[in-house]
Amino acid sequence: MKRLILGLLLASPAAVWAQGSQVNTQSQKAVGMAGAGSALFVDETSIFYNPGAVAKMDHNAISVGASAVMYRAAFREFNSNDVHHTKFKISPPFSAFATFGPQNSWWKAGLGVYTPFGGSVDWGDQWPGRYELNHLQMRAIYIQPTLSFKLTENFGIGGGFVYNVGLVDLSRSIPIASADGTSGRAELSGVGTGMGFNVGVHYHLEDDFAISLSYRSQVITKLKDGDAQFTVPPALATSFPNTTFDAELPLPSSFNVGVTFPAGERVDIAADATFIGYSVYQELVFDYKDNTPALEDTKQIKNYENAFSVKTGLNVEASEKLDLRAGVGYVYTPVRGPYVSPETPDNNRIMGSVGFTYDINDRWDLTGAYVFQHLLERTVTSANTGLSGTYKTNIHAPGISLTYKW
Repeated sequence: MKRLILGLLLASPAAVWAQGSQVNTQSQKAVGMAGAGSALFVDETSIFYNPGAVAKMDHNAISVGASAVMYRAAFREFNSNDVHHTKFKISPPFSAFATFGPQNSWWKAGLGVYTPFGGSVDWGDQWPGRYELNHLQMRAIYIQPTLSFKLTENFGIGGGFVYNVGLVDLSRSIPIASADGTSGRAELSGVGTGMGFNVGVHYHLEDDFAISLSYRSQVITKLKDGDAQFTVPPALATSFPNTTFDAELPLPSSFNVGVTFPAGERVDIAADATFIGYSVYQELVFDYKDNTPALEDTKQIKNYENAFSVKTGLNVEASEKLDLRAGVGYVYTPVRGPYVSPETPDNNRIMGSVGFTYDINDRWDLTGAYVFQHLLERTVTSANTGLSGTYKTNIHAPGISLTYKW
């Protein structure tokens, strides 16, 4: 029993990293179109969406932005009328992009710092799944230097090296009571690093049509010497020692195809389809520095599946200074029912968005967007703990970015 408890406790960080924790808020212009626009928007955020488009910029720019991701989930246990809600939390994924190089040249360089994976959730310590999770905060920060080359006026190719810094902090209750009836508690935290790459090609035919192809590699984030702290009755302290652990946490690859074409003199349509390689997450192994009969190295089977998303949107030039946007999308979950967990109780999701860009002057522009995601209701029984019930989840994410051009 103790081995099971500790195996579940220390497997939690990677469960959220490999599930539906992708954060697609790198460009607020794309957010306003539900994530579409990799072929339409040729700007500094192409460092993320398609490095091949960066060389087609006729200027340099610096852009900074952030979103306020508000994740709200509810859980009703099987054969119960009680509904338990997550506490209000805001997760602020951010991005910063800069491009450098001669204007109207055949090459351009860039640097991106962004958070493609992350989240924050707090269920508290009184809900039925408290032995799976109390709270979680995690973030993967990618640093990507990039080079892009314009082989012809219509065809661009580029790529970048990715260095990831991942941070995770979580807590769970332990089904061991102290003298006052309080449950034990485990608190886990750590920092990991990993490396990967991002490549893309971008082609446009005059001003009527463009296509984007890009590939972002998987990043195996190696977490070394993570801290595991346990609050248990003194008599059990030797069975639950404060210790460290190592693990490898896989972040999936993705292949994206984007197209754009005009639907009128002032209207453009864009669509993106993305294949996400979540099948890399088949098992999770944790290696603990200090082992006891209750705390042994653990291995959990995950069996995640590859996933797919489709997104489309409109960009309308409302005036010389103002563009308006709207979009819709659908995302298929990689998580099989028995492996759904409260870190991100994932399921297929639908999304809708609106956005704008306002040109303050020739140098500055301001972009804002809002996207709403509704995860379809899901009734599951955990293969790990046996927790059975129904999850309902909504995500709200307003965001803003400011760009300086020269």
